[in-house]
Amino acid sequence: MQYKYFLPLTSMLLLSLSWSCQNRQLQQEQGPQLYAELFVRYLQSERELKAVATFFEGDSLASALPKTFTGGVAFQGSGMETRPLPGGTVRYNLQRQADYAEAFPFRFTNDGGKPQEYTLAMIPLDTFFVVDGKASKTQGMVLYAKGGELQADESLVFFFSDTQNRAATFTISGPHQGEEYRISRQQLKDLSPGPHYMYLVKKKRTTEEKGKLSVLADVEFYTRLAELEVTP
Repeated sequence: MQYKYFLPLTSMLLLSLSWSCQNRQLQQEQGPQLYAELFVRYLQSERELKAVATFFEGDSLASALPKTFTGGVAFQGSGMETRPLPGGTVRYNLQRQADYAEAFPFRFTNDGGKPQEYTLAMIPLDTFFVVDGKASKTQGMVLYAKGGELQADESLVFFFSDTQNRAATFTISGPHQGEEYRISRQQLKDLSPGPHYMYLVKKKRTTEEKGKLSVLADVEFYTRLAELEVTP
């Protein structure tokens, strides 16, 4: 009779220990969410690369508090500088001259000592040109942009300015197949006839959740200036 009760008691102890471990693991998994806001900007003319990262931690984004890491944050293997902002937020920054890269990894070590990495990537606009160098306010224009194909989370912004510094802009949102853009006269309606400068900005916005990490990330690529003539 003693053995009859001893075996179930052992099973209950083992089951209790298992539940305890599972509860601790569940508490860790249900811990505060880490919210990361990441930004990468590249200026083609200046070969200037800028990266910014801010972090918050909490049960929800509305109640999250600014978060920093003892080991700091690295971008492409280089440590980022910290800059305090009002409200206790700390912004991690890096700015340098560089070629445009295929990938932009951010790395940090969480409170549990586990290295974490999130990588941004976007195909750049290497070159672009307007057919015949002209944009017609009655017939539109045709533009070719190498790397101009757009995914659903990408967009292409057109910026124009004339000799009087009057500016005009419009945006084409992805998806867009191919590298040719046929711009309508309606899109050019705010341009005045005469010589203009133009440049393009390719943008990508990503929102993603990876476990206890929520990411809002933006990449922007600014092209060189190009000249064109706007005709009536």
